[in-house]
Amino acid sequence: MTAGPEAAKPPRRDRMVGLFLLALVLFNPPLLRLFGVEGALFGLPPLYAYILIAWAAVIGLAALVAERR
Repeated sequence: MTAGPEAAKPPRRDRMVGLFLLALVLFNPPLLRLFGVEGALFGLPPLYAYILIAWAAVIGLAALVAERR
């Protein structure tokens, strides 16, 4: 039995589960504590900048996964 080209691609649901697990790691409190320092990044405290950038990345990746056929 040979597998077609569809068998090589993981299903969309598996990609969404992987994205969920990535988001869990990105927003894990020990990782968030690394950015809880004083200073400014783009005019924001580093923790806020990290959360906004990570959140935007997760949303962008979710959109890519949802739109990919």
